[in-house]
Amino acid sequence: MPRPKRKAATVEGAIADMRKKISSRAISPGTRIPEEDLAQAYDLPRAKAREVLATLEDRSLITREPNKGAIVAAVDMETTYRLYEVREALDGLAVRLATLNSKTSDWDDISELFGPSFEESLKAGDIDRHVEAIETFRARITEAAQNPVLTDLIERIYDRTRVTIRRVALLPGRAQMGILQYRAVLSAMIRGDADEAELRIRELNRSAREYIERYKDYVL
Repeated sequence: MPRPKRKAATVEGAIADMRKKISSRAISPGTRIPEEDLAQAYDLPRAKAREVLATLEDRSLITREPNKGAIVAAVDMETTYRLYEVREALDGLAVRLATLNSKTSDWDDISELFGPSFEESLKAGDIDRHVEAIETFRARITEAAQNPVLTDLIERIYDRTRVTIRRVALLPGRAQMGILQYRAVLSAMIRGDADEAELRIRELNRSAREYIERYKDYVL
């Protein structure tokens, strides 16, 4: 838990920060999150801190245990595998909607992002930069889909798979394959081919899930 007192946060700001910390494992599974500590960390009234915890629980990022309070939830391999199955379907819909709702020029900056630097960052061992490019693309897809319900569902899945996504990228051969697959998705979107774009993102997610199964001892 973050301890230093900071400038008073909004409930939404505290939720966003805690989501990021938990999903990135900056706060480890099994960590207790006392309501009082949360209130002090974000300079929030206790009632507002309870709102933050309620939202985190609703997103399955924490659990409530008798005599322990709020605990950062762990995600086991079986759950991770199932989350990826759902993610495949949600991403397919998001890419389809994003393709239908956008024009070619909307993706010019992503085309540049997925250019030579996409591979160079990987060769240089800069996995953070490589994953950041992927996260930027996925965020843009969700935004272009223009469906708030879908956005909420995708964010919930992402919160629970963020660490896994980064670790999968480090598995032998996965990132190199992912480069080709992400470029294929983008190419179909730029052409306005929603069917092809959906097919390609589903293939990408399916292959990631297969890597998780193959290297399950190294993912979680």
